[in-house]
Amino acid sequence: MIDQYFDIARMIAKQMSGELEEKEQVRLDHWRKASPDNERLFQEICREENIVANMRKRQSFSPNKGWENVYGQIRKYRFRARVARICRYAAMLAVPIAIATLLTFNMLNGNQRDNTVAVVQKIMPGSAKAILQMANGDLVDLLASAGERLEEDDGTLIRVDSDMVNYQSSSSAASGEMAYNQVSVPRGGEYKLMLSDGTKIHLNSMSSLRFPASFKSKKRQVELSGEAYFEVSKTGQPFIVKVNGMEVEVLGTTFNISAYKGEPRQATLISGSVRVWATNGASRIIKPSQQATITLGSDQIAVRDVDTDFYTSWIHGKIKFRDQRLEDIMKTLGRWYDMDVVYADNAAKNLRFGCYVNRYEDIGPLLELLRNTGRVKIEAKGKTIRIYTNYK
Repeated sequence: MIDQYFDIARMIAKQMSGELEEKEQVRLDHWRKASPDNERLFQEICREENIVANMRKRQSFSPNKGWENVYGQIRKYRFRARVARICRYAAMLAVPIAIATLLTFNMLNGNQRDNTVAVVQKIMPGSAKAILQMANGDLVDLLASAGERLEEDDGTLIRVDSDMVNYQSSSSAASGEMAYNQVSVPRGGEYKLMLSDGTKIHLNSMSSLRFPASFKSKKRQVELSGEAYFEVSKTGQPFIVKVNGMEVEVLGTTFNISAYKGEPRQATLISGSVRVWATNGASRIIKPSQQATITLGSDQIAVRDVDTDFYTSWIHGKIKFRDQRLEDIMKTLGRWYDMDVVYADNAAKNLRFGCYVNRYEDIGPLLELLRNTGRVKIEAKGKTIRIYTNYK
C-alpha cells in the first residue's frame, strides 16, 4: 500500500511539472475516478498555495536521509497498517511535492519525535437524535419515537422518521392560535426537519429551533440557537430566522447559519438572496458565496466572499477547515464527537491547521495525524483530549 502511495505521488508531481507521460496520465485518471476522496485529495494537493508553500519545504528536505528514516521506522514500528489508515485523512498535511515521501515521512518522523504518547482511544462520532417539545410542554424523544405519528393541539400532523421529523398542516390547523414546537439536538447529535411549508432544515449538534407547527401569518418566523442549514420553500411569504444578535430574512433560498453561544454569528449564502439584520437596525444584503458575520459585542455586519463548501460540508458528512486555529477546529469537533478538549498551554490553541474529516468515522486517525505533525502532543483519557505544544 505504501508503494502505491509513492507511485501516485510521483505521477502527481510529474503532472504539476508537465512531465507526465500518456500511460501515466491514464493511471492517474483511473485513481482519481476510483473514489470521491481520491479526487478531493488530488484537488487539494494541486492548490496553488500548497504548491508554493511546499516548494520551500522541499528545499530543506534531504531525500536520502528521509528515506533512511522512513524505512527504518517502518521496520521498527511495523507502521504499514497505520499509514494506510491515516492516509485517508492526509488532506491535513497535503504537500504537493512528492506526496508519498511527505505522507509517510511526516507521519513517521512525527512518531520518532515522541513515541511515548498514549495511544488515542476510539471516540465515535455523533448520530441522529433530538428532543421535541410540543406546545403543551410534553417532551418526545425523537430517536425512540421513530415510525410514530403525532398530532399537535391545532391539528398539525407530525411524522417521526429515523433521522427526520415531518410537519404536515391540516385544514383544522389553518385557523386559531399558532402552536409552537421546539426541536433540541444534544451534543454529539444532529437532526432534520421539514416544516409545514416544505422548508427543510438540518440542525447541527448543540442546536435548537423553535417554530410554529403550522404557519398561519403572512410572515414565517423561526428562532435558532446553534447551527442549521436551511432550504427555504418559496411560498411568497418572507421567511425569517432569528438568532441572538442577528436576523436573516429570505423568500426562498439555501443558506447556513452558525450562532453558537460565545461565537460570532455567521450567515453563509449558497443560493438566492438574503438580508441580514443586526440588533441596531443595520442591514446588509448578501449574494451567493458570501458570508455575513457579526462579531461578539458588535452590531457591525462584515460581508466577505467565501468558499461555501467549508461552511456546509457538515451536512454532507464531512468536516473541512483551512488554515484555522486549533482551538476553533477542536471546538467544532468537540460538539460533534461529544468530547472535551483541554489545552496544557495557550500556545497550542493558536496553532493553525487544515483538515478534511469524514464526519461519521471515529476521530482517532485525525488526532493521530495531528500528533504526527510534530507540533503537538495529544493524550486521551475516555472522552477528554489533552493537547500540549511540542517544543522539541
